[in-house]
Amino acid sequence: MQQSSLPSTIRAMNKSLVLNVVRQEGPISRAQVAKKTNITRATVSDIVNDLIADGAIYEGGEDNSPVGRKGILLNYNASLGFGVGVDIGGTKISFGLFDVNAELLATKTVETYKVVTNDIFISLLADSIREFIAENNRDLTSLQVIGIATPGIVDYKKGIVVEGSPNLPGWENLNLSARITEHLGVPVVLENDVRAALVGEVWKGQCQNVQSAILLAVGTGIGSALLMDGNIIRGFGNAAGEIGYMLFEREQLHMNWDNKGCFESLASGSGLAARMKGEGEQTAEQTETAADIFVAAKRGDAVAKRLVEEFTDYLSIAILNLVSVVNPEKILLMGGLSNAAEDYLPRINENIKKHTFSRTSVEVTVSEIKDLAPLYGISILALRIVQPTVQFLKDIKLV
Repeated sequence: MQQSSLPSTIRAMNKSLVLNVVRQEGPISRAQVAKKTNITRATVSDIVNDLIADGAIYEGGEDNSPVGRKGILLNYNASLGFGVGVDIGGTKISFGLFDVNAELLATKTVETYKVVTNDIFISLLADSIREFIAENNRDLTSLQVIGIATPGIVDYKKGIVVEGSPNLPGWENLNLSARITEHLGVPVVLENDVRAALVGEVWKGQCQNVQSAILLAVGTGIGSALLMDGNIIRGFGNAAGEIGYMLFEREQLHMNWDNKGCFESLASGSGLAARMKGEGEQTAEQTETAADIFVAAKRGDAVAKRLVEEFTDYLSIAILNLVSVVNPEKILLMGGLSNAAEDYLPRINENIKKHTFSRTSVEVTVSEIKDLAPLYGISILALRIVQPTVQFLKDIKLV
């Protein structure tokens, strides 16, 4: 059956199937594509011609098979266009240039802009994106999409920051996607930074071929992202994983935790620093930051040591609660406090073994790709919009 006589839906499905086989298996011959897809060689040939005309694939190299006539090999055209990923943090902003195969080609980090309005912030962000593209000798006209990972509660479908970070100006009820599109004229995909990082871990990190996982970001604040049975979990109001609001004791129900939440107040980097400051003159160490507290604890400072132990136990309780709900295969840590993980991970993993049932087999480890995770993740989420037929994460449901 010729491609032109196929119903449009079947033709589109076959085209998507061929494109994904070439992307995943290429360089590959037409005959091999037909064999892997169970589509007739004539139909494959018609589809390939269409994909070559689209620029999605190209011919290059020869099939070295000793049997039969040598065929020209098909290759996925990862250079068809490019996108820019942005990971916005309270202290730094990271940029990543990615191709249409979701590979990072270049990265850059700058300090977060210290401005008082989101108008100025967004204008500076657009300028930084243009500058980053120019620095990498790319033409702005080939930019296909921008992906932005940001702290806070994000409406992924609408591209709105519903409730953001206090470290960013006016980061609430902000249609960030539309605002950046106004500046740069391309689609913009928005996602919570920790959730984007989890997608990145599934794509390039320790969660490849994993169906259930937890990513914990422990830094200035505390957050998490959940993968359950192959589904990225967002929740009814896109606030799934906001574990900074976890409580641990009955008395905490009657306390005012402001906007930080109980867990974040007790165990985040900013929370630890505030608690140490509240200890006054009881410590002789210079402990302005959470990192200072961990150093002081190693040196034997009693107050710092107590705070680190409490941090470890609160984190253990939070992880145990999540384990009982998600039953994950993997638990990963990222964020600034994960740099001190060697000081507390053994105790956390001991606590997990002690308080989980026999069929639970999970260990907390530190992300290996770290700051690249949100950039990889947001590139996948962005490419879904402009390359909807390409399957990057075959068994993972992203929306």
